[in-house]
Amino acid sequence: MIECCLLGTGTRRMRIGFIIPYFYPAFEYGGTPRVAYEFARCLVRRGHEVTVVTTDSGGPKRIGKDTIATIQDNGLEGIRIFYYPNLSNYLAYEQRVFLPLRLLQNVSRHLVSLDVVHIHEFRCLLSVAAHSALQRLHIPYVLSPHGGLQRLGKVRVKSLFDRLWGQEILKDAAAVCAVSDLEIDDARQFGVEDKRIYLLPNPINDDHYRNLPEQGGFIRKWNLGNKRLVLFLGRLHWIKGIDVLIDAIRLIEEIPDLHVVIAGPDDGAEEALRARAVHRKIMDKITFTGFLNDFEKVQALVDSEVVVIPSRRESFPGTALEAVAAAKPVVLSSMCGIVNWIPGRAAMTVFESENVYDLARKLKTVLQSRSGPQDLLNTKDLVLREFSPNALAAKAETLYQSVSISDFRLRKLGELETRSYRC
Repeated sequence: MIECCLLGTGTRRMRIGFIIPYFYPAFEYGGTPRVAYEFARCLVRRGHEVTVVTTDSGGPKRIGKDTIATIQDNGLEGIRIFYYPNLSNYLAYEQRVFLPLRLLQNVSRHLVSLDVVHIHEFRCLLSVAAHSALQRLHIPYVLSPHGGLQRLGKVRVKSLFDRLWGQEILKDAAAVCAVSDLEIDDARQFGVEDKRIYLLPNPINDDHYRNLPEQGGFIRKWNLGNKRLVLFLGRLHWIKGIDVLIDAIRLIEEIPDLHVVIAGPDDGAEEALRARAVHRKIMDKITFTGFLNDFEKVQALVDSEVVVIPSRRESFPGTALEAVAAAKPVVLSSMCGIVNWIPGRAAMTVFESENVYDLARKLKTVLQSRSGPQDLLNTKDLVLREFSPNALAAKAETLYQSVSISDFRLRKLGELETRSYRC
């Protein structure tokens, strides 16, 4: 249970702003809005004022006007949230082009009274507008790219953005928050000095995993009988490497009752993945569920034997933490940045990224393994302790304190001390 925490000795109450293109309840966008929400509500519980400025995109559909009105009138767990309409929700969700025109013109009004701002997401026009306003207002900001520094896909567009705005956004940030060693390397390649890189992993909601539901609920709902479930949990996008998992499953003939659950919203890849499964003649071994809410996700984890994260590249796959929090082993790609956060225990097995044969071999080994449950429970305890929202909000609080406006006026941006957090 997340506990309410008063401000500690020497910690002053801060007015913190979040700039983010999607926020609660827009969880179909993946981990970023969920992470920002966990941080925001915990910072409020720690005694700070948190204002979130975002858009109305909820995923494939806009957030309902009644929902927006209720949240803007009453707040959400103490968080003040301002939603602005996108010019096109299709552009927002399908192309990740967010155009809240009124907000782009008037973002300063939400920033002028803040002590520090946290910009979530890098290549976004909302980040560009916020950066420009913050420079005029002389208000410091920190940036969380959320894995967005890499130029995988749309390389020309991303390179153009970086030349026009991205380099300046990174240069002027008081700190760049990296979630893993992979993202640290990405920041360095953009010229960000180590003294401005702050290692801050993503939290998971520990409340969901303290008391797990009984087994069988997910299997019954999807009529999966006595199948041995392998779970993929995340957006259906090329970068997630789900095609590698489908090809690997075809190679595991020794376990005839093996069944893959692909759970998550379509992000452009579902049609191709279904066609691939049909072509490989294993469609009967695969279930596509679409988006799962929090409870359904935990049910899926509880009923699965192993979770697979086959990403081509992912700075910090929160699904790995969620799996371990549910006491489930994880098989994940070597291009996932979370590996170094979890000591070498029974919980995680790494395969060579995009190597179908290595994934099949490692997955088969885990399914046939007799590792004791105590090893998984020990790792679960570590995850729930070290990656709880309150524990990591305290680390964010330390960062905000160091760069907030009263200190900012006394030092240059480049003089931010090197601070890092490791489990």
